[in-house]
Amino acid sequence: MEVHAHTHTSRKKWTHYFWEFLMLFLAVFCGFMAENIREHKIEQDRAKEFTKSLVQDLQNDTAAITTEKKSATIYIAVVDSLLRLSKTPLEGRHAAEFSFYTRFTYWTVPVSWSRNTFEQIKNSGSLRYFKNGQLLKKMLEYDGIVNEINLESNANSIRGNMLLPLINSIIEPVLHHELSKHFLVSLDTMSNETRENFFSYNTGSLENKREKVKELLNMVVVQQRNFQFQINTRWQEAQALATELISDLKKEYHLE
Repeated sequence: MEVHAHTHTSRKKWTHYFWEFLMLFLAVFCGFMAENIREHKIEQDRAKEFTKSLVQDLQNDTAAITTEKKSATIYIAVVDSLLRLSKTPLEGRHAAEFSFYTRFTYWTVPVSWSRNTFEQIKNSGSLRYFKNGQLLKKMLEYDGIVNEINLESNANSIRGNMLLPLINSIIEPVLHHELSKHFLVSLDTMSNETRENFFSYNTGSLENKREKVKELLNMVVVQQRNFQFQINTRWQEAQALATELISDLKKEYHLE
């Protein structure tokens, strides 16, 4: 009969398994932490790149609002001139002046926003990169103000298009053609000589167009009122918040 030898191995102590588990746990945990830190660094870098572009867009917005305010202020003055002239006989020079100012009542140019960066941030789900809750709240508030201003701009455009038939019925085509070479925003820099040439134009009497004149004036007064409101409220709010955001973003992401 053969005798088989049995190999006996000593059992490992529980502390051995504990340390194996602990080492494995630490390896997995450290790997998780390293990945988490790496992801956090990537998010920070992306947020900073977005911020640089966003700051530039906001600076463009503040400049665009300033331009819009200037044009709207000129529009308000144009309407005041039309109202003043409407109280006089619209003949000779007064008729020419009235025709001149009438040409610029069509102005419906909206604020030229720089929205590409923020739209990219929203559409790509990258708002999560901005961890500062107050900063994110301001960004969303600014977006809301811009949307409200755009709605009013659309209404201005609709009213402007409604004005076109009235403008066309009041201004002589040749004068209209000459005036179309000039823009509302450049009225305050137009030379006296150029302005005087237009004021000396023989347009004929506008007295026989008083009904059209009245209709036009009622509509441009509405535009004037809305532009005045935008200057004092929404555009002012947007510009102030944009300026605040620029400062906050630079401070948060250490931009010069």
